[in-house]
Amino acid sequence: MFHVEQRGVLGHLLQESSKIIGVTIEPDQTRLFLVYLEQLKTWNQSFNLTAITKDEEIIVKHFIDSLAALQAVNMEPGSRVLDIGTGAGFPGIPLKIVRPDLCMTLIEPAHKKSAFLHFIVGLLRLKNVDVFQGTVELFRSTQRSAILYDYLTTRALNPSFIFQKAHDLLCECGKAIIYSAKPLDKNSFPEGWNFVSDYTFQLPHAHGSRTISVFSHCS
Repeated sequence: MFHVEQRGVLGHLLQESSKIIGVTIEPDQTRLFLVYLEQLKTWNQSFNLTAITKDEEIIVKHFIDSLAALQAVNMEPGSRVLDIGTGAGFPGIPLKIVRPDLCMTLIEPAHKKSAFLHFIVGLLRLKNVDVFQGTVELFRSTQRSAILYDYLTTRALNPSFIFQKAHDLLCECGKAIIYSAKPLDKNSFPEGWNFVSDYTFQLPHAHGSRTISVFSHCS
């Protein structure tokens, strides 16, 4: 558990870093992020949830990086978001904390990571969050795939996988939000996908450059 002074320092870092990228985190949301951080570190001692283990790096490289999508895309209230290969919940859970109106579905094939996702969603009392343990292919074969999504997000998967395997999970002209270290090759995506925008930004405290690329799929 963090002691009071440590919580204050980490809370300040979180709020300061979010303001740098133009996202406001409310005090009650900051509390949720700190609980998330505590539990992520605790579970990580037994299960390999993330290779990033330092408090500042988790806050900046996971939490803040995830939230940058809110600057890249103007998500309408109540949008349905499908986070594919979410791992320990990135970007889906940070987005849900700051935007509780979003309807979030998290796909993660690893049992231990999906167990953590179920736990943290319950602990944080996040509403309208569904956790699916399995692959995208398995997800598509279930009744859940009857729901179409406004946005697909991924920080971990190769963009070509999203373009080829997940396009039919989007509603008409839905968008894929892809996180990467640098802008994607705009000539490498399949027919039916249209490049919308790149949002390139610097992670706070000299943690490097990141790009969020947005593509739309219209049949």
